[in-house]
Amino acid sequence: MSAVNKPASSPSPALPPIALVVGLCSHGLSVVRGLRDAGVEVYALEKVARPGGRSKAIVHTFLCSEAEMEDLVPTLAALRARLPRARQVVLFPTNDTHVRLMGEGVARLLPDYLLSWAHCAPHVLRLQRKNELEQAARSQGLNYPRSALLQAAAEAEAAVAGFRYPVILKPARPLSSFKTALAHNLAELQALLRQYQADLPILAQEYIAGDDQSLYFGALVLDRGQVVQEMVGRKIASFPPARGQTTVAETVDAPEVLALTRRFFAGLDLSGPVSLELKRAPDGSFWVIEPTVGRTDFWLELCVAAGFNQVYQEFQLALGQRAQAGALRGPVTWFDAENDVLCYWRAVLAQRTLRPYGGKRPVFTYWRPGDQAPFLKACRAGLAWRIRARLRRLAANLRGRRGSALRVRELPMDQPLPPELAAWLQAHQPDPLFGTLEWYDALARFEREVHPCPGRSFSWLFVWRGEQPCLAVPLERQPGLLRSMEVRLLSNFYSPAVDLFADRRQVSAAESWQVLLQALGHLDRGWLKLSAAPVSQQQADAGSAGAALDGHLALRVPLSANYSAYATDLDSYWAKRPSQLRNTLKRKGKALLRAAHRFEVVTAPTREQVEHYWSTYSHSWKGGEPSRSFIDWLMHWSAARGYLRLGLLYLDQQVVASQLWLVQGGVAHIFKLAQDRNADRYSPGSLLTGHLIEYVYQHDHVERIDFMLGNDPYKGLWMEQENPYYTLEVLNQQHVLAPLLRLYLSARALLRPRQAGHAGGLPAEAG
Repeated sequence: MSAVNKPASSPSPALPPIALVVGLCSHGLSVVRGLRDAGVEVYALEKVARPGGRSKAIVHTFLCSEAEMEDLVPTLAALRARLPRARQVVLFPTNDTHVRLMGEGVARLLPDYLLSWAHCAPHVLRLQRKNELEQAARSQGLNYPRSALLQAAAEAEAAVAGFRYPVILKPARPLSSFKTALAHNLAELQALLRQYQADLPILAQEYIAGDDQSLYFGALVLDRGQVVQEMVGRKIASFPPARGQTTVAETVDAPEVLALTRRFFAGLDLSGPVSLELKRAPDGSFWVIEPTVGRTDFWLELCVAAGFNQVYQEFQLALGQRAQAGALRGPVTWFDAENDVLCYWRAVLAQRTLRPYGGKRPVFTYWRPGDQAPFLKACRAGLAWRIRARLRRLAANLRGRRGSALRVRELPMDQPLPPELAAWLQAHQPDPLFGTLEWYDALARFEREVHPCPGRSFSWLFVWRGEQPCLAVPLERQPGLLRSMEVRLLSNFYSPAVDLFADRRQVSAAESWQVLLQALGHLDRGWLKLSAAPVSQQQADAGSAGAALDGHLALRVPLSANYSAYATDLDSYWAKRPSQLRNTLKRKGKALLRAAHRFEVVTAPTREQVEHYWSTYSHSWKGGEPSRSFIDWLMHWSAARGYLRLGLLYLDQQVVASQLWLVQGGVAHIFKLAQDRNADRYSPGSLLTGHLIEYVYQHDHVERIDFMLGNDPYKGLWMEQENPYYTLEVLNQQHVLAPLLRLYLSARALLRPRQAGHAGGLPAEAG
């Protein structure tokens, strides 16, 4: 080991205890500063020179090798001789590996060091193990997602049988090569397990829907189970979104979160800092995500800035003193400039204030007045890293173009595909309704009929790695500026989503986007932009990652929202609905009973019933369709496969409401709906929706209802889950126009308010 900064002071029995912080990432720097704020002398141990080592709050930094950090307990034992002998030393781990190593070696450490949780180390180690969390949560009466610990990819199918997708994967061991990954089907799950085979065992869980703002953390300092002080924070942003490391967080008042946190840790006789991350589901219930024990969490700076100095209280507890609660200093927002350098400035530009997110006082990972050296070092290191990363991507892109083993073939959509390629598409379709060969062929026919445009073409792009295709996409191509090519994944206002046809045994979700971009380079190196809409948050993450792998830039523009509801039976569904909706249906239903009426739900409509559908549509508040051709095709196609549920409500023998639903795989999709505006006093559309909901639960035994895209406020009455959808724009960084186009798209995203379901020609809803 070597030492940097100031030389160690000579021993003196009159001097107070000191602290040794292990690790000087931005979190370690927050630990150092929190202790120094309370007057504690701080020493540090780190394996590399980090920006945090420049802080004037550190008396002395010891550098060790990677091997010495991995063998932490003997390293600490040897280091003790170099610290002031007559002074007590309190240890502060800054990551889960430190906690595990210290907990396992606590008996060897105790003669030389103090640790706030030394007496309860077995409980700390148990709560670190992800396979123990389900029992720990359920034993305290808390919700925990359905889970399975996977030891090998081969056992995944049996282990997650009956799970509801998407499934989130988390490494069971701390500091593995990934934090989380999301699988939308079994093939993706198995591909991810093969990709992260070195990190097995891996925990698989049913994913709880919700965005970043649905994630809360209750932070406590405990003294043998008794609460010293507590606080609640909420994530504003994380990476990856809604399932990754916090990048922006705020203090909030949430008594229910604190109550659940206290309950989780009750009866364990724990001491020191603990926290519990909880996710609020769309129905308002809270679900345990994971606890943090044995150390403070990454967002410690938020707590310290708010007046909750966890690390000083931990210092007092380790010394056997009574920890003192601090006075809270008002609401705070914390920005992690280490993992998301521009998170603060993006918020400033978007909200046009230096105090974004409600005017709360901002604090940062590195920046602090009077201790600027870590910030300046982090800026220099960050700039150098980005330059090197950019050069590596450019070099990899050039190598990929010279030695690519991809084989690319483009086939026009107005001609039949070879049977073997049509069969491949059927075997790898991303969705059995909205991601099929027939769906995209029908979209292309509709677009050629309704929007004929010279130079616009529709085609299937197939990509091979070896003898079998690994990827296929439906493309719309049109000429752009300066002979450039602009490409879209084929979609229009009927499309609830777009996706790639991919063989997940060959390519992961991110790799499939990378392969697509490489294939576009094979077609035309002058391509400027690839657009995809609508895409989910997870698809946008994968597309952005794939673009980065190929050296391109991806921008996501808010487009719309998808509303859905999950319930295993009809009673559970109605129990989640607000009284406003239930009372309205009851009142309007009574009025309808006084008139001659009937409901019809048909799976194979007659020509007359199809005409009744269009009759309602022509008398509704909706604009006319440019052509009947696509909807007529969809009704015929879906009826032939048993997917169609056409609902009709008749009043005095006249149809006054009609709805086109599609049911497949336990999900009912509300695709089209209309009501005669002359019958608005009965709210016939709402009554027909209620009738169809009861029908699909009783006859089709669905577990999920999907209200498709659209930001219409009324959908929130019927559905509890809201998930954002985006337009993904990938820019070819090799194109001369890319910088200008990037500026234009970024300015448009900031200046133009989010339009309900409209971007690139897409309307508010698929229906």
